[in-house]
This record gives sequence, C-alpha cells and structure tokens, in this order.
Amino acid sequence: MFFKKKKITPKEFSQKFFKTLKSKVDRLEIIVITDWEITTKCGEREHTHFMNNAYSEYQREPNELKDILNRYVNATASLYEEEKAITLENIIPIVKDIRYIAELERLNSDYKSKHVFEQYNENLYIFYAEDNELNIKYLTQEAFNNLEIQFDKLKELAIENLKRILTIERHGENGYFMLTAGGNYESSLILLDIWTEENFDVKGNIIIGIPSRDLLLITGSDDIENLKKIIETVAEINAEGDHLVSEKIFEYIDDRFEVSELGR
Repeated sequence: MFFKKKKITPKEFSQKFFKTLKSKVDRLEIIVITDWEITTKCGEREHTHFMNNAYSEYQREPNELKDILNRYVNATASLYEEEKAITLENIIPIVKDIRYIAELERLNSDYKSKHVFEQYNENLYIFYAEDNELNIKYLTQEAFNNLEIQFDKLKELAIENLKRILTIERHGENGYFMLTAGGNYESSLILLDIWTEENFDVKGNIIIGIPSRDLLLITGSDDIENLKKIIETVAEINAEGDHLVSEKIFEYIDDRFEVSELGR
C-alpha cells in the first residue's frame, strides 16, 4: 500500500526556506517569520521575503520541494551580496496591478522610496527593475537618482532593453492566441509596439488577459466564445495561480490597453 506524503503547511515551508537561506548567507538572523512572510537581517541589511508564490508552486508540485526552495533561495541570497552599480542596459519594465500597490502600502508606508514606478491605466502600473543573472531587483529611488537618465526617458529605455533580451513567440489560431517570451515578462509585452491587425487576426478590437507574469492571452472583442474562454482562464489563475498580475481583461484602444467593459 502506498501513502501520499503529507504536504507541509505554509509556516513549515517558511521555516524550511529560512533554514536553506541561512546555509547560504553568513550571519543571517531572523526577525519575524509568519505563514507568508520572513523578515531577515544580515549586518545592516534587512529584507522581507514573501512566500506566497513559492508556496503556490509547491502546492502544485509537492514532490519538487527541494528544487523550488533552492531556486527561490538562490535568487534571494544574492540580495545580501555586496551592492553593485546598476547599469542602464539591465533596466526592464515589470507590469503589476493595483493590488500590488495596496500590498506594498500595507507592508511599508514608505514604499514609494523603495520603488520606481508609474501608472499605466486605472488597473496597471509599470515598475522598473534590474534584471541580472540571478534575480530581478526592483529599482529604488536612491538607485535611480544615481543613474544618468531622466524619468521621462526611463520607460523608453526599459522597453528597448526588453526587446533586446526577449524572444517572443506567438501560439494559437482561429482568433485565440498566446504569447510566450521566457516565462518572466510576458505581461510586460503590452508595452511593445506589436499590437496590430497583421500580428493578431481577431474579430473586433484586440482583447488580452494577463493573469500572471508568464501568460498573455489574446482574442477579439466580437469573438464571444474565445472571449468567454479568456475571462474564465483569468479568473481561474487568479484564484489558484502564482506571480499574479491582473484579474481584469483589457482592450486595445487608441494605441494602449484599457480595462475592458466586457470583463467587468
């Protein structure tokens, strides 16, 4: 008789995460540990680590616990390494929704000094970050002030960097498409100048769903069947997925995406 291995709880997962992180970072101390958050300190550096995405992956693949922990810990450990100068060619745009802003504000009322961002539409924001070999590090106001670039040029620079590092592929047919670009920046593809009738043969205006950072779905505003499919997929992933971006669907109007009335 075979028995299923019992899944560990969020708190147990957080504890395992900290133990693994401590093995890689000398003099690491724990300040607070909860089901979903760990605050640690090493010397003068203090960081809060969020477990929700990693734990969601573990829930889907419980047999991959060790690999999941190592992957997230390796990215996290680099935060404690000696600060290196940010280079302009590594700055990229990351799309988040208004829920992310609310969570930042809940955790730290001074969140605006820790991030460089701008509003894209009523639901979405563009955050700027540095993409290096190990992790994605959000740009702070202090780091931005040390760069030789004006804020009104930052978006253009970040988009050009994104174009350079990504290989974009289109999948699908019959008015229902999906874009892939490596798994981290699919949602940021809304910022590129690719949204044309030639690229996406759909009925009506282009409609997209970006429920998570690695998924961008496309159909047309007059395609009832495929529109329903996108709305259902967006809702399902927001309920059960990780690395969430938005629970809305968006319509391409006047060269930009706006929240669609079709999905309200």
